[in-house]
This record gives sequence, C-alpha cells and structure tokens, in this order.
Amino acid sequence: MPAPRPASRLTSRPLSRRVVVDSSLSLVGVGVPTWLASRGGWLKGAAGSSTATAATAATVDRAALTARLDQHRTTRGGTMGLVVHDLRNNARFSWRPYTNESLSTIKVLILVACLRKVQDTGVRFTETQHSQARRMIQSSDNAATDALLAWVGTPNVQRAAGLLAMNATVVRGGSAGGWWGYSTTTPADLVTLLDALALGTAVIHAGHRAHIRHLMAGVVPAQRWGVADPPLPESVYTETKNGWGPLTGGYRLNSIGRVTGDGRNYTMAILTRSPQGFAYGKETINGLSRIVHAALVLPL
Repeated sequence: MPAPRPASRLTSRPLSRRVVVDSSLSLVGVGVPTWLASRGGWLKGAAGSSTATAATAATVDRAALTARLDQHRTTRGGTMGLVVHDLRNNARFSWRPYTNESLSTIKVLILVACLRKVQDTGVRFTETQHSQARRMIQSSDNAATDALLAWVGTPNVQRAAGLLAMNATVVRGGSAGGWWGYSTTTPADLVTLLDALALGTAVIHAGHRAHIRHLMAGVVPAQRWGVADPPLPESVYTETKNGWGPLTGGYRLNSIGRVTGDGRNYTMAILTRSPQGFAYGKETINGLSRIVHAALVLPL
C-alpha cells in the first residue's frame, strides 16, 4: 500500500500570550481549565502567595494537573508516563515516568546520528538517502529506517545518544542487538532529544536541526496523534514523531514533539502501554496530550 501524502506545513505564526489575572476577573474568563481553576491555591505568586493579587506570576497548579492525569489513567487503564518542558520559563513537569520500548520514536535519533556522520566524514546524503530520511520521519517507513541504520551503524546511534546526554536510552539494531524498535528509552531522554533540536546542540549544526524539524512538521495526518493530537487549536504548530506496535504487556504507543502557538511553547514525550490495542491506546494518549495542553494556558 502506498504511503499517505505528507501533511502540509501550517503557516500560522506561533502566538505570544501572557495570562494576567486580576481579582475582578473570573477564572473562566482568562481561559483557565475548570478542573485546574477550581482547586484552592491554583495561583502561585512570586512570594508563594495564593491570592489573585499575585497572579501576574501565576503558574500551573501541579497538584491539580497530577490529579487530572491520575484520573484519566484510572478511567483508561494501562501504563503511561510523560515529561513536559515549558520553554517559556524553562520549567519541567514529570508524571509517572518509566522506561518503554521506543518503537519508531527512535527514528529521530537515528537521523541525528546520520547527519552527525555527514558532518564528521564530509560525505553527503545521496538523493536516495534524502528520500529515505523523509519517508522514515514523515510516514514512518521501516524499510527506509533499516537502510539508514545499516549505513550509519547502531554504535553511532548509541554514540549520538551519549553526546546528547540521553543516558537512559539503549539503542538496539542489527543481528546482535535485535530490532531497532525495541530500543528502550524514557520520557526525559526523549525531551532531551527534542530540546536539542529546538534550542541548539553541538552534536549537529543548525541547518541539520532545522531539516529534522521540517520533516517532523510534515508527518502524515494519520500519524499526527498524541502530542500533535488534531483537536488542538488550529493556531498550534507541531513537530512530532510517534511510535507504536504490539508487544507483551500492552500495545506500545509513544508520542514526542514540540507544540507552539495558542500561547504555548513546549516539548513533550508521552510513553504508554495500552491494554486494549491501538485504537483504545490512541484515545488514551490523546487524552493525556489534551490535559497537558489545557493546563499550559499558564506556565509551569
């Protein structure tokens, strides 16, 4: 079956919005989710005050966010965890993180390693390799991944993980290491990878980072779930890569990406194991993404 055509890149510019709350304004009026605003102490002032007069320094009530995620997990079942990095204020939030098989999220790291090899050796990508890289990221083509991994070598992908400080990631591949999709990683490591692409890294230069992000922005519509869940507002711009597949202990569905616009700017990685297959797991991971996006009307 031919791969779906890549999604067109959104042209909306990221929005910039500062949430300012005054004691004369209702909580709903500033767009704070009801489940977050209804808890006491949802506002945190610079001096630790929970009064609305300190609201110019308002941040997410992490206890409320945790409770909402816990509630979602209880109603859905399975294993799940995430890490989100708010690039507006460099704050992070971690919820039930654990180690999971990467499935196709490892493809972003494979491409980083390939472009690192290009820099180190001076050997350029061929037209075929450019096509393989595009298909690997935008339509999750496994055959293209096999070819690029054979070219760069599994040890060099592991080396790239080390250079990026993805210290909990173990890269598989080749006859001795098993299938690359069974590489193991954590939400924190995947956010580290995303941050390197978004904010800069010495591992690959800016042009290569921009190319990877361009490919991640053009992932085919059918694979834009999780972090890039389509019900997010149209003003939102996303760069994403997902991974999924059946394994003992639950169908793996993982999602990584960056979200900008609608007043937000964050990177996030979500790892899950669904007890009832792909479709059910997709609904579960989409729910996690929407909860976090709603909460981030305020900075972390």
